Amino acid sequence: MKSYTNYKKLTTIEVIDLVKNSIGIEAVLDYYAGISLENVKGRKTKLISCIFHQERTPSLAITPLKNVFHCFGCQAKGDVITLVSLLKKVSQGRAAFIIAEDFGLLDKVKPQLKLSIKEKAIDKELERNFRQNEKELFDFLLQVKQHFQAITKSIKNERDLQRKGGLYHIMAKIEYYLDLLFNYESFSPEERIDNYILIQRFIEKEIYPIYKAVQEKEIEEVSISE
Repeated sequence: MKSYTNYKKLTTIEVIDLVKNSIGIEAVLDYYAGISLENVKGRKTKLISCIFHQERTPSLAITPLKNVFHCFGCQAKGDVITLVSLLKKVSQGRAAFIIAEDFGLLDKVKPQLKLSIKEKAIDKELERNFRQNEKELFDFLLQVKQHFQAITKSIKNERDLQRKGGLYHIMAKIEYYLDLLFNYESFSPEERIDNYILIQRFIEKEIYPIYKAVQEKEIEEVSISE
């Protein structure tokens, strides 16, 4: 019987980080519950019968991309460590050591593990900060869109259309960029950065000159061209 001892002298937090960054929920389900998601339908989320309570209709949602599960029946939810913790009826810390031992992670530990975990923590912090920047950019574009919509509603004649009609062209671009920011999960980190830079340039070159005039109620004096 395996003892799952901390023979590598790692802290519980280090083992938890190691497991979360190394093992996918599909592998954990297969290993500990004998359930394969290979033929289960669903691109982002796969629905299966819950392994924590009896049911007739599948209610356990598995999201491999985010490495999480959620049962809409018994409300069990969490990550790979929570899943094993519930199955084995042990603490999260013990569950992390069980997974690390069973998948041979502790045998692969290098002396630089603490440094690598610290680097990953920094990466996660950078990701959180970048996500916040994306949200702020989205909120700003949404605000601009609302302002411009109000202006286009004031178009009453051909003269207004000549002076303000260019906003329709700008709003189409805004809609496109809002869609990019809203569906950020569909893009790789590199693509998200490229999108962010593209949108920033769009705002600086096309939005700021017009939006400043809008805020100062000087749109009537601004010549808008496509």
